[in-house]
Amino acid sequence: MDLLIEDVITPAGDILINVPADVQTLTGLGFNEAVAHLLIEKASAASALATLIAARRAAYVNEADPLYLEWQYDGTVEKEKDWRAKVAEIKVRFPLMENN
Repeated sequence: MDLLIEDVITPAGDILINVPADVQTLTGLGFNEAVAHLLIEKASAASALATLIAARRAAYVNEADPLYLEWQYDGTVEKEKDWRAKVAEIKVRFPLMENN
């Protein structure tokens, strides 16, 4: 899948969505190369963050949620600890950067 810039305002003032994140396209829209590279970096970082969040969410659903349900059913301290440990493990495995 090609990297896209979700939305951007061109130097001419046009608002565009889903713009291909490549230098040739961006310079064709009126951006200089330095700005084009910055826009590509931002789009790449946004894509990486979205992928990380999706992986983290899937891990919660597949790994932590069943343990949470067990804890809710059993109501034991041990099951709560298992669930909280799994959540902590997932957060370490898929860390979110501060100040995104």
